[in-house]
Amino acid sequence: MSNEHDSGAKLKRQETTQDILDTALNRGRKTSTETKEKTSERASSKKFANIEANSYYKIIFSEGDPEAKKDAIAQALAYDLADEKADNKNSLAEFELFKQWLMEQRKDMAQEIIRLTDTDAFAELKDVFDEMNQALLDFEKQMSPLTDILDAVYRLRMASDGAMFDVFKEIQDDKAEEERVARLREEQDQQLQQLNLSVNKTQQDIQALQNEKTWFGLGGIKKSALAKIAEKQTELDNRRGEINQLSKAIENTVFTRTSEFSEYAGEKAKLRELLDISSEEHKNRQQALVDSANNFVNMAETRTGNVLQHLEGINDQIDRLSDSNGGLRSVYAIISEAVQDAEAVNTKTRATLLEEAEGETNISKMRRENNKMAVENHITALNSAKVDTMGTFGDLTAESYRIKSMRDSNNSQVSKTRSLNSKGVAGVASRLSTVLQGVSMAALSESSEVASMTLERMNDQTNRMAQKEALKNAMGISLENDALVKAIEELENYGKIARAATDISREGYTEMRENLAELEKTARDVGEAVKHAVAVGAEVMEGKRAEPASTRQEQKPEDQDDNPFSKLNV
Repeated sequence: MSNEHDSGAKLKRQETTQDILDTALNRGRKTSTETKEKTSERASSKKFANIEANSYYKIIFSEGDPEAKKDAIAQALAYDLADEKADNKNSLAEFELFKQWLMEQRKDMAQEIIRLTDTDAFAELKDVFDEMNQALLDFEKQMSPLTDILDAVYRLRMASDGAMFDVFKEIQDDKAEEERVARLREEQDQQLQQLNLSVNKTQQDIQALQNEKTWFGLGGIKKSALAKIAEKQTELDNRRGEINQLSKAIENTVFTRTSEFSEYAGEKAKLRELLDISSEEHKNRQQALVDSANNFVNMAETRTGNVLQHLEGINDQIDRLSDSNGGLRSVYAIISEAVQDAEAVNTKTRATLLEEAEGETNISKMRRENNKMAVENHITALNSAKVDTMGTFGDLTAESYRIKSMRDSNNSQVSKTRSLNSKGVAGVASRLSTVLQGVSMAALSESSEVASMTLERMNDQTNRMAQKEALKNAMGISLENDALVKAIEELENYGKIARAATDISREGYTEMRENLAELEKTARDVGEAVKHAVAVGAEVMEGKRAEPASTRQEQKPEDQDDNPFSKLNV
């Protein structure tokens, strides 16, 4: 039992029990004057002002071995028959006062540790939540637009039938339409502004004409002014009508293109965002992402470092609390064993007073019984002190386990936080660098894939154009062959026609020859007839009788010339 007490009493400084309490309170060894002043400051009343004069205080804080102190306290607590009853009672009163002083020390040490409580804990919790989570939100805010664009480009690239190029073309067409609508709207706004100015000007003119009156302003409005007012009013009505028409046109001047890729509406919006922002702005966006990542790393290091500092401060408080508990447990261990030893002595003393001595007188009996009663009262009072002391020692022992559990938990948290502050922050920084490089690589990879697809599409376009030209060339040769075939057919037709024409010409010429011979014969006959017709008058006058032509023909001499034109004298 004494070994357990010895081990419980061994702390950083073990010269005296006072050193144990001083170490528990994180104080150095004090002089008696300093201790008295400090005790006076801590006391809730003046009853502990002379505590250093207390016998038990002197024993506990004297030089010596804990076993010797235990024996000395046990002797002081044992009922001494040689002393007066009042002296034994005063000894118990001193013991009770010393116990109260110990409780005051326990309370005071607890309050000192409470004063050392880290009051920045919830402020640090607030900063961790606020700054670290805000840094995380900022990183996510900078990260999301870039990854969304990459995802959109990837989905469009993976879509079939060249959706990416078609969506890109639709975006360009949308931009052109938006620009057209914007220009038209600007023109309409200018026209509306001019019309409103014209209306205001016309109203001012009407108002001025209404002031043109006859008879030096005493009569009505001049007729010429009334005529002009009517013209201006007509002009004003026309302008207002134009304004109404233009206002309706402005309401209808909106972008109304319908997308052919409604299933890719989100991807189209992200691709439009990528195209609408300049390259320099994209650089700035990625730089902002890099800055937010570095800010998160720095913030994590700062915040975990501050948390670690607070946790290490709590360890110091736990050490002080443990020292306080250990010191008081050592004192109460000495006292509790001393009370048990005193009880044994008191029990023996009472046993000597139980039996009557042979030939005991009434006065001796009365003195013996009075002493026995005093010893019994002493034992009863000491028993109460024992219960209180053992209860306090039990509380201190249970508290030591709670302190140990607190230290283990805090040490675990310190180790975890220290790991977060070093390995954790470094790991996050490493992962962030990997993620950022991955984002950059993904963007470059998408750029490479898009470039590859664009080149492939260009190859397809050029191949289609080349194939079309080849087909055109082939079709040209075919058309030329068709022309040759047509020429051949035409020549064949010409040959057929020429042959037919030749046959017709031959027949015609043959018939012509026959007709010419017939014509020649007929012409001779007609010539003879004419000649006879001419000569008929002369012959009649000469008395000759004209012969019929047929007769004359039959009597034509053989040597007569057949050419009817040979004998004509022209």
